[in-house]
Amino acid sequence: MAKSGSRPTHDLERIKSAFSTRKSLNITGSALRDAASLGYGSEEIIAVIQSIEPDHFHKTMPSEKRPGLWQDVYRVPDREMELYVKFTSDTVTEFKLLSFKER
Repeated sequence: MAKSGSRPTHDLERIKSAFSTRKSLNITGSALRDAASLGYGSEEIIAVIQSIEPDHFHKTMPSEKRPGLWQDVYRVPDREMELYVKFTSDTVTEFKLLSFKER
């Protein structure tokens, strides 16, 4: 998979650890709606996050709304499609899932 960015800002294993249970699923409303429109519920979202491999990394990008914050984007193959999954650090919990949609 081609890379269009540099290196991830956030440690993938820490992201996976932070999203290991339904209780710890910190996700934006738009990402949750997009996931639901693709047929993904909480458990399936967690399973996709747990399946992310380092070579799924696509790019790191600056936050448009919060200067100084960086977001990591992964392209994750699942269900015969490629998912665009984006994470950032969060002030309340360690990470937040910003995007979960078909690429």
